[in-house]
Amino acid sequence: MLAKKITYNVLISSGTKILSIGIALYGIRLLAQYLGPEGFGKYTLVLAFFAAFNAFSDMGLHPIVTRKISRKDSNESEIFSKVFTLRLVISSLISILASIFIWFLPYESDVKSGILIAGLAFIFGSSYGLLNSIFQKNLAMDKVALAEFIGKVIQMSIIVSLVKFELPFIYSIIAIFLAMINNFTLIFLFSRKYIKIKLDFDLIYWKEFLRESLPMGISAIAVFLYFKVDAILLSFLQNSFVVGIYGTAYKIIETMIFFPGMVVGLVYPLFSRYIFDEKDKFLKVANTTIKFFALICIPLVVLVQFFAKDIIYIIGGDAYALSVPLLKILIFALASIFFGNLFTSILLAANLQKKLMIILLSAAFGNILLNFLLIPIYSYTGAAIVSVITEIFVAITAFLIAIKKTPLRFNFNFLLFVIIAVILMYTTFSVLNFNNYINAVIVLFLYIILIFGLKVFSINDLKSLLNKN
Repeated sequence: MLAKKITYNVLISSGTKILSIGIALYGIRLLAQYLGPEGFGKYTLVLAFFAAFNAFSDMGLHPIVTRKISRKDSNESEIFSKVFTLRLVISSLISILASIFIWFLPYESDVKSGILIAGLAFIFGSSYGLLNSIFQKNLAMDKVALAEFIGKVIQMSIIVSLVKFELPFIYSIIAIFLAMINNFTLIFLFSRKYIKIKLDFDLIYWKEFLRESLPMGISAIAVFLYFKVDAILLSFLQNSFVVGIYGTAYKIIETMIFFPGMVVGLVYPLFSRYIFDEKDKFLKVANTTIKFFALICIPLVVLVQFFAKDIIYIIGGDAYALSVPLLKILIFALASIFFGNLFTSILLAANLQKKLMIILLSAAFGNILLNFLLIPIYSYTGAAIVSVITEIFVAITAFLIAIKKTPLRFNFNFLLFVIIAVILMYTTFSVLNFNNYINAVIVLFLYIILIFGLKVFSINDLKSLLNKN
C-alpha cells in the first residue's frame, strides 16, 4: 500500500511538473516576443529579486521542520505553528526592508514597482513552500502539485491577456503575485486535513530552532548568490537589454533543472540508508546514477550545439539572436548541475553539511568576483562563462570531498565511453547531409545502439534507482 502511494505521488507530481514546464516555456515565449529584450530583461531582473527574497528568508526552516514533525510522538501542530509564525515574521520583515531599500536602486519606476509586488508575492510563496513539509510527511504531494498547476494556469491566463490587450510589463509580475496567492490558499486549505495551524510567537523556541537550521539557510543564500545574482549584477553593470538577452537563454536552462533534482530526490533516501551500513549497495546506486546522468548529458550538450538557434528562435524570435551562443555555453552549466546535485546529495547523506556549506560559499564568492571582472569586458558572454565555471567548481569539489570522506569510488573506465560517445555523436552529426531534425533522429538511434551494444546501461540499472527496498 505504501509503495503504491509513493508511486502515485511520484507519477502525479512528475506529470503535473512536466505540464507546468510546458506552460512555463509557452509563457516565456509569449513574454519574450511581446516585451522584447529590454522588457524581458526587466522581467528577468524582478524574478531574480524574487529569488533573492526567498533565499534570504529561507533560514533552512523547511528541511528541519520536516524532520521534526516526522519524528515519532512529535506534537506536529505545536511545532509547525511556531515555525510557520517564524516564517511569516521573517518574510514580512524582508518584504518591508526590501520595499524601503529598492527606492535607492538605479532602476526605472516600473521595475521598482515590479520588485515591490514580487516582495508581496514571496510572502505567500515562502509560506506555502513551508506548508509542503506537511504533505511530504503524509505522502500527499499530489495535492501540492495540483495547487501549483492551477497557479500556473492562472499565471498563464494573465500573460495571455497581457499580450492580447497590450498591457504594460507590470501585469506579468501581477500574474506571479496572483499565482502565489492561489498556491498558498489552496495548500493551506488542503493542509487542514492533516494539521491545525495557528499563530504562535515563541522567541525561545525560535532561537533554538534557528541555531539548528541556520547552516542550511546560509547554504541557500550561497546557492542564490552563485545561481541567480548574475542577472542583478548585469543590471547594475550593463542594462535591461543585456539582462533580457542573457535571461532568455538562462530561462531555458532553468526549466530543465527539475529533472536532475527529481532523480536525486529518488536516490537520496537510498544514499542515506546505505552510505554507512551497506557500502556495496551505496556504490551501486551512486555509480549507476553517475552513468545515468552522463548518458543524458552527452546527447543534451551535443544536440544543443546544433539546435541552439532553433530553440532560441522558437522562444524569442529574431530579436534574441544574440542569445544563441549563450545557450551553447550555458548548456555546459546544466550538465554540471546534474552532477553537482548528485555529489552534494551524497555529502548531505554523509552528514557533511558544513563542508558543503564551505563549497557553496566559496562558489558564491568566486562567482561574484568573476562576474565583476568579466561582465564589464565580455558582458552577457562573461556572465555565461562564469555560470559554467561556478557549476563545474561545485560539481568537482563536491565529488573530490565525496571520494575522500565517503565510500564513493568511481569507475573511471566509464570516462572512455563518454569520450567515444561525444566524438562519434559530434562527428556523425557534422558529416550527415540531412536536415538537423533527421540528423538528430539518426544520431540518437546510433547512440542508443552504442549504449546497449557495449552494455553501458541496462534495465536492471534503472530498476536499482527506483528500488525503495
